[in-house]
Amino acid sequence: MKYILSILMIVGLTLSSYSKSKEVGENIDVTHYEIHLNEINVADRIIDATTIITLKTLTSIDGIELELKSLDVTSVTSDDAIINNFSQNGDVLSVTFGNTVTANTTISLTVNYGGTTFNENWGGIHWSNDYVYNLGVGFDSQPHNLGKTWFPCVDNFTDKASFDLYITYPDNMLSSCGGLLSATTDNGDGTKTDHWVVSQEIATYLMSFAIGDFVLWEDTYEGIERDIPINVYAKSNQIDKVEATFANTKAFAAFFEDKFGPYPFNRISYVSTNLGCMEHVDNVALASSLITGTTNMDSDFFISHEMSHSWFGNKVTCASAAEMWLNEGFATFCNNYYFTEFYGDDFYYDAMDALIDDIIMSCHTKEGWIPLNELPLDITYGTMAYDKGAVVAHTLMNYLGRETFNDAMKYYLNKFDSKSASSEDLCEALSEATGIDMNDFFEAWVYTPGSPVYYVQHFTAEPDGDKFDVNINMIQDHRGAEHIGDGVRYELTFVDEDWNMHSEMINWDGQNANINLTLDFEPVAILCDINNKFADACHDETFVINKTGSKELAAAKFKAIAEEISDSTLLRVEHRWVGPTSVGEIPEGLTISSDRYWTIRRIDKGTSKIKGEFQYHNNSTYDANLLVNENDSIVLLYRPDGSRQWQSIDYVFQGTNTFGRMTVDEVMNGDYVLGVWDEEHATTNEIYNDSNINVYPNPTKGEINIEHKNDFEGKIIITNQSGQVVKELTSENENTTFNLTEELPSGIYHLNIFNKDEKIFSTKLVLE
Repeated sequence: MKYILSILMIVGLTLSSYSKSKEVGENIDVTHYEIHLNEINVADRIIDATTIITLKTLTSIDGIELELKSLDVTSVTSDDAIINNFSQNGDVLSVTFGNTVTANTTISLTVNYGGTTFNENWGGIHWSNDYVYNLGVGFDSQPHNLGKTWFPCVDNFTDKASFDLYITYPDNMLSSCGGLLSATTDNGDGTKTDHWVVSQEIATYLMSFAIGDFVLWEDTYEGIERDIPINVYAKSNQIDKVEATFANTKAFAAFFEDKFGPYPFNRISYVSTNLGCMEHVDNVALASSLITGTTNMDSDFFISHEMSHSWFGNKVTCASAAEMWLNEGFATFCNNYYFTEFYGDDFYYDAMDALIDDIIMSCHTKEGWIPLNELPLDITYGTMAYDKGAVVAHTLMNYLGRETFNDAMKYYLNKFDSKSASSEDLCEALSEATGIDMNDFFEAWVYTPGSPVYYVQHFTAEPDGDKFDVNINMIQDHRGAEHIGDGVRYELTFVDEDWNMHSEMINWDGQNANINLTLDFEPVAILCDINNKFADACHDETFVINKTGSKELAAAKFKAIAEEISDSTLLRVEHRWVGPTSVGEIPEGLTISSDRYWTIRRIDKGTSKIKGEFQYHNNSTYDANLLVNENDSIVLLYRPDGSRQWQSIDYVFQGTNTFGRMTVDEVMNGDYVLGVWDEEHATTNEIYNDSNINVYPNPTKGEINIEHKNDFEGKIIITNQSGQVVKELTSENENTTFNLTEELPSGIYHLNIFNKDEKIFSTKLVLE
């Protein structure tokens, strides 16, 4: 028996008392939607429709809730349950049964509805002259899912179902919808009805329709398991532009199939819409402006991005809007990942490096310090989900290695095929696939706000036969949160004096670690992540200077100025977005930046004179936490490496309390950091100015005398302009005299005196 209740019959009735669910649809599982768009009135911009919803009860229920936005329900019927009444309150359609339906029961409801459709600036149903189409999510709407704008549904990311769509529309148009076109019926009244079928279970926001003056362009892609139709529904005035615009589509599909497994749906299909782009299953809405008639990177970016959603978002869907990085982050990664195939690894790494720089510079200022898997609704589709999600996926690939990553992602995609997944689900799947406990990675990169930072504090290299034993002291820090994790993997590149390089992936746990390894050459510098494999909070660049001029690193607030160069200089700048780890006591009244510092690596061939300009900026991105008081005095400090104390250096100062630059006459190997003396100590010029020590003559032709009046037991270290140690002496309770003319060429050096490992004196030394 069919139980019918029309809208006229429920006027004045109140909703019967049944236990409403906390979330729409939480006690049911919809398995199938049969949607009939009976009339699409283009002139009046209204629809008349019927949807048959097949569902399975998860508990005993005496009613259900569905979502339907803007449209008016005229009746709800069922052959399987007694419909007591129904009502609409905002976007919620509540249906009360006259009987209790027990758990694990399959029932169907038929809902008739119609009226004026909803759209926002982006999502919803759009009417444009003779074109009508939907976009399945909205940027302004919260929640964002907008399947509810054209059929009643459980409109979330987790309740997936198969679909049949019967769409009736004017017979001078074409329809482009989700799934495969099963049949077309001529109704004999100037309309036709197309039947589209999606046999896979998908989320409601991924089902779609479009009608208009389309022309169909067809091709076939020979997939790894089957031939897959390629369809493009273009506007009639664009059809000649389709072939060139979509020239790389097969190559994208081949790349993604190779990396992530067989194409998971029915067609590779795009439809030209005024607004886009949106990854509907089998029916991607692509902005008309992208169909240009040329093969170009802008169009390729969106064509490939939306195609990659077939795996990330459509096959496996994020479990909630808070986890949108699992959809959009991986898709943004993918539309860069294909660069490795088309343009080479260097192009790909440059593209990812640009994203990393943007994340470091602006993501937290725009969206806050938020874990990647806890995004609030107002930034679901923001920089965090897309760009930070992409660079974390990039980091994950390099953490595992490319082939292991590809295989592990295939495992994840198959495990959650036609389901939804959380970050925890991805972590567990990757651990299962690789045998590596991935919790450490996810704690550092996903569950914790901000970004890790890894760096070399100091290192030594000792000869061992024809090899060199290298000991590296590594430090782990974190920008944006207090987090020190385990399971760190990071790449270091060792460089000798001739610029020969060797890279090693190292592993450690905790904040500090000593790493030992053996090399075939003596390294004079260690470069951190020179290939930008990890999205740690560091702006870095390596470049060769072989002529006079300047090189500015805007994001790092640094400029190299080459005034003299006989051959060439390799210069590496690492600008870290955390404060340095310091040894020894910081003098009273001095505050060292807790937000950023520079590490310089310089290897000269021949002679050169290269100035270094270090800039400060009193804004929220850079130095607002340091430059707090108007009368504080800003300074630039230096140390040869992290095992040494900070020391004053000579520089030329230009600027105000808001912005300025400090230029050193010769940029050296080592670390540089900004500091401020408070007002009481603002006249202090040197950190190390022990008046009991006298070094003379200076300048010198070779002989150096060092007098110290107090007890002294320590070292005298002389470094060249590159920060390399060129002479080291020990001294105990006596004045010291030594000669440099036979050992060193004339030039500028730096003399540092340590008493029991504490630096007590530093000065520039001129050897004539």
